[in-house]
Amino acid sequence: MNDKIIVLLKTGEFVSGEIIAEKLGISRTAVWKQIKSLKDIGYEIESVKNKGYRLILRPDIPLPQEIKSGLETKIIGKDVVYFNKINSTNIYCKNLAKENAADGTVVVADIQEKGRGRKSRAWSSPEGGLWFSVLLKPDIPPQNAMILTMAASISLVEAIKETTGLKPVIKWPNDLLINGKKICGILTELDAEMDKINYAIIGIGINVNNPMDKDLESIASSLKNESNNEVSRVELLKNILAKFDKNYDYVKSSDYEKIRNLWFSYANIIGKKVKVKREKDVLVGTVSDVDETGRLIVKTDSGFEKIISGDVNFL
Repeated sequence: MNDKIIVLLKTGEFVSGEIIAEKLGISRTAVWKQIKSLKDIGYEIESVKNKGYRLILRPDIPLPQEIKSGLETKIIGKDVVYFNKINSTNIYCKNLAKENAADGTVVVADIQEKGRGRKSRAWSSPEGGLWFSVLLKPDIPPQNAMILTMAASISLVEAIKETTGLKPVIKWPNDLLINGKKICGILTELDAEMDKINYAIIGIGINVNNPMDKDLESIASSLKNESNNEVSRVELLKNILAKFDKNYDYVKSSDYEKIRNLWFSYANIIGKKVKVKREKDVLVGTVSDVDETGRLIVKTDSGFEKIISGDVNFL
């Protein structure tokens, strides 16, 4: 109901309570209650006797009605679920997947209490950042799942660049850096069988306007810090979903080469000397390629190694 009232008020002109009630098929009292609930979550709405209601300011909160307003996507973001606070958007998104939620469903929260990164590392998720998960149901084999992470990282680079003017660099396998500091992380989780992916959850955390933990300031930053400006989370998320919708279409049509080429253009990794820390060893070499399944190909003194996962540091 709230989103319908926002649509009626989006022109910024006064709309009478009587007209709102008539168009929505509710009472004038119900209109007043809906207006009050909108004010309570941050909408600035002016009320004038004999004139009605006028929308003055929309809050920078990733509410479904804000994200879906004007969002013209085929799959990503058709359904949006918002929480002020949640344990983990990935966990909730998994539950939705088990209830057969639609491909492209988005779960977003202002605060995550138990945000996670790779290898179950804690991910600080305070108010002011963008913490969200996207449910995907791609018809691709599990061994190609890395292409989903690559498509997500491309979308993030494109959207951040367009929204802020900043130019993030992709760090394999799932981070975005600006001026050498981590801005964003991606956590991809699968439910799969031998020959198919039942669903994938792409969890994304972006430091936007949120304060940084003191112990992370040397390795991480935020878009606000890097641009010296407050960044609209609503505008950024809408932009990300639009870009992701386009790049997900490449995945669904098996145009992996398009994804790889875009990824390479934003990663700047070929020919770089790296140290890769894996579960049981550490190797040093030079990056020669990233294959069609997203594996890092590193040339070492003993030959070529295909890296499926690990922590990469440039030397």
